[in-house]
Amino acid sequence: MTTTNVSRETFRSRRLGVFGLVTLGALALIAAACGQPPGPVGWAGAVPIKVDSQNLVLVNHKSHLYALNEDSSVAKWQFPPKDKASYPISSDAAAHLNATIDAFSIDDTAKTELKKRVADVSVTGPTGDALKQAITASGATEQQKSDAKTRVDIVLSFEKGALGNLKALYGDTGVSADGKTAFVPTFRGMVFALDTSNGNLRWVRDAGAGIVGGIAVDGDRIYFGTKANRLYAYTAQTGERQWEFRTKGEVWSTPAIDGDTIYATSLDGSLYALDKSGKQKWLFSSASSGIASKAVVAGDAVYVGSFDDKLYSVKKSDGTMNWSLKAGNWFWASPVVQGGIVYAASLDGKVYAVDVATGASKWEHPFDTSSAVRSGPVIAGGGLFVAAKNGRLFKLDLATGQPVDGATPVQLGVTVFADLATDGDKTVYVVPTSGTLYVLNAAGAISAPGSFPLPQ
Repeated sequence: MTTTNVSRETFRSRRLGVFGLVTLGALALIAAACGQPPGPVGWAGAVPIKVDSQNLVLVNHKSHLYALNEDSSVAKWQFPPKDKASYPISSDAAAHLNATIDAFSIDDTAKTELKKRVADVSVTGPTGDALKQAITASGATEQQKSDAKTRVDIVLSFEKGALGNLKALYGDTGVSADGKTAFVPTFRGMVFALDTSNGNLRWVRDAGAGIVGGIAVDGDRIYFGTKANRLYAYTAQTGERQWEFRTKGEVWSTPAIDGDTIYATSLDGSLYALDKSGKQKWLFSSASSGIASKAVVAGDAVYVGSFDDKLYSVKKSDGTMNWSLKAGNWFWASPVVQGGIVYAASLDGKVYAVDVATGASKWEHPFDTSSAVRSGPVIAGGGLFVAAKNGRLFKLDLATGQPVDGATPVQLGVTVFADLATDGDKTVYVVPTSGTLYVLNAAGAISAPGSFPLPQ
């Protein structure tokens, strides 16, 4: 077994250390380092969005994505759908089939009738055969008929297979600026573009390798990395691949976009800075172990946590290091930055607050949650919300690092790996491994959240 630049000593110590009995998160990491897929756990966080004047929350659980009405477990749609027999093929596939029909040597009225059949085609069920029968009965040439029916078979086989083998959803769901399209990465390596109004497919593409990180959206482009040591840029509207960049290790994080630069971390222990054409601008490679934390850009610096137990501040201009902070275990959760302070949580169970300029501690001592923190914290309601792996939720004073108003933590009693999410300031969303969405009011001291079981 190789460990993708995460040392054998590190694996031995972590297996018996903060994770105690090996958790699913540790198993996922060890399995991936050995080239084997983890189980269908999934740890993607929630994504609050506004669709057609409605407030929705996109919630991942294992291999499903649910679009929930705000503050409820009523699903507007779910993906994959329960009923694939009525789930239409992607609009992209339908457009290609229609283009094939346009090339037929038949009159426009006959073409229109065939296109109506295309509009009725579902991923499974009898509609595909009905379309092929209509093509056979058309006045097109035998070669045109054969080519068209072959294309129908290819579309149905590919999209049925894509929907039936997602494995798990680990990475961030990306959302277009207008809120109309959600980009969903899967551990199987598929990227789905979904219409957020109904969950229907716009397009689907096979990246060729598993995706653990998420989708970064920037205007008309989306960016993501894979377990095959690649970074990709796709056109958001069409799913056309624009370029690929080869890293020296697996990419387990969502790329960060700042201006004309893309920042991506890798299990080779590096932070890559690329321009929008996919050309490398600089490389930070001072970490002595893998990096799975998403890079966070603030001011003139980029912040990343590493599996060598260090948090790094790197110059945005050239990738040279400003400072590093040593913790007692891995930094996997992405940090957050506000008011000249970077807040970072570690698998040692502690939350650190350090000066962005010097790396010096801003709190008297790190806050101890008494459990590993894999979930990225968020700032909302004037405080720092933190979820420990054991399901304890805290709201910390940004200046002191102590619980706001001395409140005791909320005990969910479930495991939390997914990053926390916020709608901006008023609400915090927690997605544990139990198939429940928890919604917290961010104002004042932390209080018991609302709980909404996900649809079955």
